[in-house]
Amino acid sequence: MAIALWYCPQYGSPAYETLELLIISLQSVFPSSRIFEPHLTIATNLACNDVDDVNKILTSCVAAMRSIRPRLRSAGGSGGMGRDGGPSNTRSSSDESGIQGTAEGTSVLVSFRGCSVGRRFLRKVALECNENRYLHSIAQIMREVYVEIDDSSRSQRAATWARDEFAPHVSLLYSDVYPISQAFLRIIQQRIEDVLDTPMHKLDPLKDNISHSNEKQVSWEFDRTPALSWSLPGTFKVVKCEGPVEDWQVLGRTDV
Repeated sequence: MAIALWYCPQYGSPAYETLELLIISLQSVFPSSRIFEPHLTIATNLACNDVDDVNKILTSCVAAMRSIRPRLRSAGGSGGMGRDGGPSNTRSSSDESGIQGTAEGTSVLVSFRGCSVGRRFLRKVALECNENRYLHSIAQIMREVYVEIDDSSRSQRAATWARDEFAPHVSLLYSDVYPISQAFLRIIQQRIEDVLDTPMHKLDPLKDNISHSNEKQVSWEFDRTPALSWSLPGTFKVVKCEGPVEDWQVLGRTDV
């Protein structure tokens, strides 16, 4: 993972506080786990060797967001995709564009369709994001410019990665525990449902289309769209993810 790029909800916003509450709540069930900041990982293994590289990455983030901001506002003003949900304390509307919008006229980048418990430490419990073409576009750009180093094929490789491997999510728990017992699964489900005020139902890996199902112990889908979501404003952070979670270091940040 080494150097990662995170997109975080604005500190103190309803989305930030809700995700922080969930992270702390689940950590209390697994005391050996660590608290971490709410975030969505845009890209990992970035080529970043010094402060100049950090600044270049963050400058690219600002430029990428600036390029899509008018389209976000346009999509938000005309509505969006009903399954994508809306920010806390806002109304959302929908059209056929595949982009969810709010009453404030800004479409949402990060919204959630369900939750999963996985095998991997960094995705032990994670909220699964709805598809969003702008979020995928940003991830693909950052992958192409700062991860892929073969100039002859970097564009194609970044596009393939964004299509086949980029699975946007927001982790709620880091843990080595596997498998998680049925009793603890019920606790996890109940706490998420209580905080988001949204019931979930378990998906069947044989009948439902579950991405990366071989890496998941269980997947749930929300019965109705939770209010939890965010778009702009938000914060990009370049993070050095080496060693224990508590030793991870934010190298730079920029608000957008």
